Amino acid sequence: MIPSTTKVHSTTNEHQHQQPSFMTTMSITTTGRSSECRRRRRKKEEKSSKIKNFFDNLLVGKSDPSDFSKAWRKKFSKHPSWCDADMCLQQINSDNAYGNRLALYSRALFQKALFHLGKFVQKWPKSIIVLGIIVLLICCYWLKDVKIETDLVKLWVEQGGRLDEEMAFLPKSKEKYYLQKQLREEKQINGTEEHRKNKKREAVRVSEIPTDSANFGGGFQVVIQTPEHPNMNMLTREALIKHVNILEQIANYSVEVFGETWYLSDICFKPPPPTASKDVLSQLIEEIMAQIIPCVWITPIDCFWEGSKPLGPFPPLDLGPAAQFVPSVSNGLLSWKTLNPEKLLNSVRSLIDVTMVSDLFERAGIGAAYQDRPCIDPLDPDCPSSAPNYFDRCQAYAKFKEWNNALPEQNKIKLEQISKKEEISKPLRKREVTTNTSLNLFSNTSNNSTTDDLADYYDNNDDDKSETTESPEKKLQRQMLEECNKYGISFMKWINENRSRLMEFLSESDKLILPQYPNYGEQLTGGCKGFGKNIMHWPEDLIVGGIERDSNGFIRHAEGFQTVFLVASAGDVQHRISHAKSPNYKTKIDKNHFTTTHASVIIQTWQRSFTKRLYEHELNKPSEGIRVVHPLASTSISEMLEQFSEFQFGTIFIGYILMIIYAGWSQLQWDGFWFSSRSSCLLAVVGVLMITFASVAGLGVATAMGINFNAATTQIVPFLTLGLGIDDMFLLLHNYNDVLEAVKEKEVAVLLKETGMSILITSINNILAFITGCILPIPALRSFCGQTAILLTSNVLCIIMLYPAFIALDLKRRKAGYRDMLCGVDYCYRFVSSQLNKLLNNIHLGKENWKKAAAEIN
Repeated sequence: MIPSTTKVHSTTNEHQHQQPSFMTTMSITTTGRSSECRRRRRKKEEKSSKIKNFFDNLLVGKSDPSDFSKAWRKKFSKHPSWCDADMCLQQINSDNAYGNRLALYSRALFQKALFHLGKFVQKWPKSIIVLGIIVLLICCYWLKDVKIETDLVKLWVEQGGRLDEEMAFLPKSKEKYYLQKQLREEKQINGTEEHRKNKKREAVRVSEIPTDSANFGGGFQVVIQTPEHPNMNMLTREALIKHVNILEQIANYSVEVFGETWYLSDICFKPPPPTASKDVLSQLIEEIMAQIIPCVWITPIDCFWEGSKPLGPFPPLDLGPAAQFVPSVSNGLLSWKTLNPEKLLNSVRSLIDVTMVSDLFERAGIGAAYQDRPCIDPLDPDCPSSAPNYFDRCQAYAKFKEWNNALPEQNKIKLEQISKKEEISKPLRKREVTTNTSLNLFSNTSNNSTTDDLADYYDNNDDDKSETTESPEKKLQRQMLEECNKYGISFMKWINENRSRLMEFLSESDKLILPQYPNYGEQLTGGCKGFGKNIMHWPEDLIVGGIERDSNGFIRHAEGFQTVFLVASAGDVQHRISHAKSPNYKTKIDKNHFTTTHASVIIQTWQRSFTKRLYEHELNKPSEGIRVVHPLASTSISEMLEQFSEFQFGTIFIGYILMIIYAGWSQLQWDGFWFSSRSSCLLAVVGVLMITFASVAGLGVATAMGINFNAATTQIVPFLTLGLGIDDMFLLLHNYNDVLEAVKEKEVAVLLKETGMSILITSINNILAFITGCILPIPALRSFCGQTAILLTSNVLCIIMLYPAFIALDLKRRKAGYRDMLCGVDYCYRFVSSQLNKLLNNIHLGKENWKKAAAEIN
């Protein structure tokens, strides 16, 4: 290297002058950098040395190997940091070992704290036990405020989620509305025309807002109809009619509460009636609307006219003198089976202002309600003439009469004739009071209907006039219509009882006369609509189950029907009763003192009756293994949750007894006729009982923190916390015997020093895991995680502080050599034995002394 450098230097004079300067600068720079690095390294070493010295002075040198036995030293050589981190650091400082100082410092800190805790507990065991029991009893005091949550919504609806927001929409909207209304009223001047118009418009809006904010939280009832045999198709007339009959029966179920009879219509959810003006006729219409508005239920029969049958009212509403103002209602009897709301409003439009009601009906899409829907059974005598598959019984009766007259006298069918009074008491259908219908008896003419041609039939004063002025053809038509009206209902009953004989008087050429049964699967495809077609659409999968479709996508097979009844909340029922406008409504109830508590009792009583009656329904035959009708009410779910949420004390008792037996058996050591002094059975039993006590106290703390109980609290948490707490107890008992062999003093301190670290790490990890679960949005899971975290915290505190006090007492027993599981009996036995021995020795000594004295005397 040096010769080559000399050669380079001698080549050029310029290089000879520059090279020494460059080498000198580089040498100075390198020397400066190395000295700077050494200074930084020295400062870092000094700083780390200060930190190391601080922790060494605080944590290292507190343990002396001479204090332990050879067995402990052997265990230390295999698990050094687990036994004593202080001694590990001593070995590292002596360059006899190496390891992670940071981990050892942290472990040494915990072991030092646990060691001092153990010393304190071993010094004052009885005081700590008494104080601990007092604290646990105080925690148990809050159990008197335990509340078991059985509301399905409060348990499983995500807080802040979409469903929670939708359920809170109504009360929020109502609050916002009234706030805006108040602000508007403050700005407006009372008495102006614009203010009166605004108040009129607001009255309509208010009527559309449910009175109670929890209206949709009242509950629900479900009835499910299934076939008698598996895989049976339910898309039949018989199955659908069965469902209609079931709903009619449910609508008429009643219970006696507070001296009144309560029906489904009294507790179900109903849309609020529209608010009308203050004139007499408008108030009359409003009162009628309040009574005729039906319950809201989700049912497959809403696809058909028969969906109106269960809606009632039962009996039909008799308008009485008010019938003269609503001429569209025949005979003054109002029922959804015959009600056409659109015609009703049109008939009274000239008398009163029904603009608001008409707008509301139009927006809801009520229209003709059920009158324009197909009939499940067109042979039903009440099937309206406006139904798409209406069966014209008068045309069929003409064919039947011709066929029946041709039969021999003994085979003729005799129909019952209804009286004119009975006939008038039954609402007449449009097509039955038209001349065009009678014309169709003999010819296939147009179906244009006029109601005036036959209205005089019921007027006796016009009979003579009609007989002298009408043509023979019209007279024959009138007579045939009269006969049809007299025998029509009896004729329809006969057809329903003898459906197979229908083709005996009808032929294939009479296709227009034959009853037209709808395609039930096609009608149910896509769901059904309630009486408000624009706002009430029931999804297909909510009302029909076990669906199979054909190639066109229509339902061809179904195995179940489901109807859901919406139940009003207690607040809504209370408002409905307290603000009833009819003075004859529930007269035995003191409406001024009727509360939501009373309403809740009525609702729950009715729902329980509903469930019981449907379980005992005539279609259910448990003896034959047939169950067709399946009820489910919101109270049923609440009662099931309440039943599952109850503490099964028998099960818990058996579980804890088995755990006590297992824990005691695992610590058993036998010696002769009884447990040996080295046995720890009593300590294990006390540990199980202490953990149980700690868990109960933890539940009290959870109650004080406002955490409600649920099914998970009563069925899972006790056993879960018991298992995790017993695990920590067994760790202490396992190391208990080893520590007694290793040290002769401060045994509890050493025990906590070696075992407490593992207990703390596992317990803290479990507690943090459950605390993390408290962020779950589901209330039931959040309560479960919170309660478990509290119980685990209570358990670990008792295991670390209270249980070592029992170990300290047991340690005294061991050192005294008393047998286990005697609870002082062995001590008493030894004390009595020693006293007896002393007495016997004294007696023996007295005898010897007496003998000596006697010998001296002799």
